[in-house]
Amino acid sequence: MLGRIGRMVTLTVDGIEVRVPEGATILDALHVEGTPQRADTPTLCWAPNLNPVNACRACVVEVENSRVLVPSCARDVEDGMVVRTDSEKVRHSRRMVLELLESSVDMSQASADVQRWMVSYGVDPARYGPPAAPAAAGERDTRRAGHHGFRTGAPPRPSPSP
Repeated sequence: MLGRIGRMVTLTVDGIEVRVPEGATILDALHVEGTPQRADTPTLCWAPNLNPVNACRACVVEVENSRVLVPSCARDVEDGMVVRTDSEKVRHSRRMVLELLESSVDMSQASADVQRWMVSYGVDPARYGPPAAPAAAGERDTRRAGHHGFRTGAPPRPSPSP
């Protein structure tokens, strides 16, 4: 028996027409299109065996007539969609995502792909200041997740109701 026959959708990626099955994501289309530049779109929270979590924003692309950059891992393609993967806006956003990540965690053990993207996008985590000193042994174990200490030790006062 034949499987479900789906409609093909045509979109333009960096000036090149690409056809993918309806329901595919922009990232799927970038991989199908096949040039190394597009197929190498940075992804930090995506894997082929996971549902898109759309959390890291490293895979953002510019979609014509969209007010904001969109995550290519989670956005379904639309017939006639025009996508740009290497605009200044996209490069700036990807650089900032990688800089914020590197400014907050040790990236020395990151994969070769991540290291290459950091070089390619000109990542400069020093823009966000020097790294914080490591926490004292056991200090993190005493914290409750999602709760931050107050500088004075007292909780903030609620603002008066209007």
